[in-house]
Order: sequence, then structure tokens, then C-alpha cells
Amino acid sequence: MLPYKVVLWGGLSILTYVYVVGELSHFLLGIVSRPMAQDIHYGDKACLPNPEVKLQSRDCKDIKNDTACELFSDFDFIQLCVWDYSGLGIDYQILAGPAFVAVFTAAGVFIGFLADRVNRKVVVTVCCGILTLSTGLMGAAVSYWQLVLLRMLMGAGESAFSPVCSSMISDMFPVSQRAMAIGIFNWGIYFGYGLSYAVGNFITQANISGLGWRWSYILTGLLGVLATILLLFVPEPLRNSQLGDKYTENHLENAETCREDCQSPTLSEEGSPDNLGSPAKSESRVGLWSGESGMKRVLKSLSALPMVIIICAAGIRHTAGFSWAYNTQLYFLTYYPDFNLGLWVTGCSIIGGSLGVAVGGFVSDRLVKRLGIRARLYVLAGSQLLATPFAAGVLYFPPPGAFFSLLGAYLFAEMWFGVLFAVILEIVPSTVQSSAIAVFLFIMNNIGGNLPVLVDPIARALDYRSALLIMYPGGYLVSSVIFFLASFFV
Repeated sequence: MLPYKVVLWGGLSILTYVYVVGELSHFLLGIVSRPMAQDIHYGDKACLPNPEVKLQSRDCKDIKNDTACELFSDFDFIQLCVWDYSGLGIDYQILAGPAFVAVFTAAGVFIGFLADRVNRKVVVTVCCGILTLSTGLMGAAVSYWQLVLLRMLMGAGESAFSPVCSSMISDMFPVSQRAMAIGIFNWGIYFGYGLSYAVGNFITQANISGLGWRWSYILTGLLGVLATILLLFVPEPLRNSQLGDKYTENHLENAETCREDCQSPTLSEEGSPDNLGSPAKSESRVGLWSGESGMKRVLKSLSALPMVIIICAAGIRHTAGFSWAYNTQLYFLTYYPDFNLGLWVTGCSIIGGSLGVAVGGFVSDRLVKRLGIRARLYVLAGSQLLATPFAAGVLYFPPPGAFFSLLGAYLFAEMWFGVLFAVILEIVPSTVQSSAIAVFLFIMNNIGGNLPVLVDPIARALDYRSALLIMYPGGYLVSSVIFFLASFFV
């Protein structure tokens, strides 16, 4: 039998890898939107740099009609611009946001309640299989409506990852390590998002078998197959509502002592978890089918004033993150078409995001011992405030300076996610954690996932860069103020 710590950290590693695949699938659209739009024909048309010309012209974006665009050439009469699908427009914003979020949030609530009632590992494994299938099929889509349907299916598949896996991790780790463990799990966001730029750019440019962007989705689907298989080896942890946090602490520190003190049937003679894979039975567990009491507990937890304020702050912070994530590639293609993103965004996301979430969890875990749960809200408010000037710098400086500013923005801004989930898990009852997180995510993602569509009308009224300034660093600043306000009510 494997030692408990091997099972513990091995399970966390697999869950993190699953999240990587989910986020890679989620954000790949923003990187390959232009070649997809030009192949399938959706969204706005614009004057774009001629891809056949070695030196890409920055002047094409200022031309507003097709005739002038086609006539724009250099002194050698080489056509510098072409009138083609840009990958932007309301069709893209709907595909990126509402089409995904509508199902992601609705399914997330149902799955969250379901996970409080049945084996969580089974739920995550099935959803990972759905995500894998829909991602692979995206590479075979030939019309816009197919993209919308598959994008919705992807949202349903990924909806289980955050609430259900967070609940599992909460039961695997003690309070003193919970924020750090959830922070490590949330590395999946930054690795997945960062890798989407490497996969979306390099695999598309490789044009394998002449399929271009389609192979980006096919490769991601293959990674999903591996993730689904690995989930079969993750044990289902017993819930803290059955054993209490004291058991989890003792179990982690000394499995032998815990077997004697806690009288737990989950340990073998070697101190390994024999029954972690079996769904435990407990009358204290509350789910969707537990009747009015279950729903009351969830709604009561989330309707408390501190949680309402936290939900508002999280929704605005999520809006800022999605506004940038969905428009990063297209922003640089619009303003700096001659600059090759390469691995710049991949590196900034993975390095800055991973360090940020680890530091956020570490700092909040230390401060919470002295200041209580309020300390986590101080970390949330302070990190977003520090990230604001760096986010503004991303849109002010040309590359490569923009990417050094982006690194700083990720380092501070991404301290929030693991800390946020630690706050929620410490506020809501353990018997409805998956349900409460699912409802919380439903609200947060409906705000953060849908508001980025405002980028398009704001850009039409002002310009693309100004729209991102309002939605990206502006969102960080507003969320910082609201997180700080929440600390007075905890």
C-alpha cells in the first residue's frame, strides 16, 4: 500500500494536471480565433497586415474600408494589407464568454450539489471525459453553430473541476495547509492559460497535415484523454464533516497515532488510506436532494453580508481577468502585428501566476494564525491594488516592455484565487462546501464571464486599448476596494 503522503500529493498533482487541461481547452479559443474566423467565417472583418509580407504593417488597423485596404501598398506596389476576418466582433465575444459561461455556471451548480451527495471522483472523471470529447471535436467543426454547441459542451465538462476538486482538496489537507494546497491546484489555471499560447501559436503555425488551428484542439483533446485515465487512480477522500479537521491534522502528521486516537477505519496497518476510494456515508452531509435544509444552508451561507460583498469583489476581479485573457492575443495582433508573441505570454503566465498563487497562499496561511480570516481579505485587497499599475503598464508600454509589466501584474493579481477559495471554505459549513462553491462560482462566473462582452461596444465608442484599460486594470482597482471593505464585516 502506498504511504499516505504519496497518495495525498499524488492525488493533488493529478487534479492539478486535470485543471491544466481544462484551462488550456478553455482559453485556446482566444489564441486561434483569427485563423478559425478566417476558415469558418464569423465575426468582424477588418484591414489586417498581409500575412505574405515579411514586415507586418501597423498602419492597416487605421483603414476602415475594404477598398482602401486592398489599395494600400509600398513603393514597390507590394500589397501590405488585406481585408479579412479579424477574429474579433460580437460573434467572438459571445463564443468566448456567454456561450461557455451559460452552461459552465448552470452545470456547475447542479454538479456541485451532486458532488455533495455522491462520489466526487466519479463526477470529475465523467466531466473530464465530456471536456475531452468536445475539445477534440472542436478541431472538426465547420460552422459557427457547431463551435457554439461544442463550446457549451466544454463549459459543462469543465464546470466540475473547481468546485468538486476544491472540496476534495479541502478534505485531503489540514487547515494549516489548505490555502497552499488549493493554491497549487490553481496553478492549473496559469499553466493551462500559458500553454494555450504555446499550443495555439506554434501548433497552428506548424500547419500539421494542412489542418492549421485544428491540430491545436486535437492535441489538447489527446491531453484530456490522459487526464481522464489518471483520474481513475485518485482516491475519494473522506469528508471533514465525518472526521473533523483534528483528524485531518493528525492523519497528515502521524497516521499511526491517528489510527489509535481517531479510530478511523480508513487506515491500514501501515497507516495508508484503505477506504479513501469508497463513498462514505454520513447523515450530516447535505446536498441538493436533502430537501429544504440543504438549500437553506447554502443560501444562508452565501447571503450573509460578508459573502455578498466578497461575491461582488470576486465578480469584478474575474471580469478584469477574463477581459484580458480573451483579448491578449488579439490586442497584440492589432497594435503590434510585427511582434512575435512566441513564449512571452506563456512564460509570464506560468512564472508570474504560479509564484503569485503560491505566495498568496503562503502569506495568508501565516497571517491567518495571527489575524484570523480577515487577514486573507487583506491579502486579496492588497494584491489587486499592487497589480493595478502593472496591468496599466501592459497596455501603455510596447513589447517587450509590456511583458515585463505583465509579469508583475500576474505576480500580484494571481495571489487571489487560492486565497479566495480558502476564505469560502472557512466560512461555509463543510457539509455543503461543494454546493456553496458551485453557487458562488455560478454568480462569479456569470458576472466575470459575461461582462467582458462590453469590450466590443466600449471599443466602438472609444478604441480597443481604452476599452481594455477600463475593463482590465480598472477592474483590479475596483475589486481591491471592495475586498478591503469586506474585511470590516467578517
